[in-house]
Amino acid sequence: MRVLVTGAAGFIGSHLVEALVEENFDVIAVDCLLEESYDAKIKKKRFEELSKLRGVEVRNFDLRGNLPKDFLAGVDSIINEAAMPGLMKSWTHLDVYLSCNVLVLEHLARAAILAGNIPIIQISTSSVYGSLVESDEDGPLLPVSPYGVSKLAAENLLTAYNKNFGLPFTTLRYFSVYGPRQRPDMAYNIICESILDEREVNIFGDGMQTRSNTYVSDIVQATISAAKVPSLNAPINITGNNSIGLLEALTIIEDALGKKAKIKFVQPRPGDQLHTNANFSKASKYLGYKPLVDMPSGLKAQAEWHLAERKL
Repeated sequence: MRVLVTGAAGFIGSHLVEALVEENFDVIAVDCLLEESYDAKIKKKRFEELSKLRGVEVRNFDLRGNLPKDFLAGVDSIINEAAMPGLMKSWTHLDVYLSCNVLVLEHLARAAILAGNIPIIQISTSSVYGSLVESDEDGPLLPVSPYGVSKLAAENLLTAYNKNFGLPFTTLRYFSVYGPRQRPDMAYNIICESILDEREVNIFGDGMQTRSNTYVSDIVQATISAAKVPSLNAPINITGNNSIGLLEALTIIEDALGKKAKIKFVQPRPGDQLHTNANFSKASKYLGYKPLVDMPSGLKAQAEWHLAERKL
């Protein structure tokens, strides 16, 4: 089976490509090394490492442009990890979010239809639900950030292509992914690096917000499972098996690094989620999904990765 993975040089995308190779998939790894998200040098290094793997073809290509007619030749499935991530920049750079999160999907959907309705696995986010997430996939969709709005627009666009042209899809709503290679702008990366540098750790609000964090290997296995089964033409939550408070997570990281954080409480940020505690029974039913990595183990693994990176 030949899978096209977009956003392949990113945090999750690079883990996904490696895992697909381990399961004997052939992979076309696509990335434009977007500078607007974070330092492209990080992604370039990962891209070079992916290019050395068996059965991987790398393409440095910006999907916001027109796709060549043969772009999907020989492709059996598309996993669209490409996106402009993060909440805060979406308030000031909405054009980048709309082009990366909506226009890219439009280009892929059109190409997939022309190529014979190649199924798309679209990566979405818990941010489509809003600030409080305590339901299954049928819960209200009330995003409170432009980022969430852009990802919900992408979901609706894919549904429209399915209803009108029969394009098969499965949407995976990822919840707070963490682990080695986490993006520099994400909370646990910032916390780990700040503690190691003995800089202040900004806690937005009172620190009592909670997350259904999902370790990256669990996310990857759920995504590969979605590529192996028939398209569901519906969204599925992919999340960890418990929620954890930010201050509790901070304590686990401190223990793993052997250093205390210098905490500074600051004003909440617009668009931040307060609590997420998702139901993943649908993923269990249709994908056989069961998260395997608990928070203490996962946070320890991420902290150890930060330590190891500093020894390189």
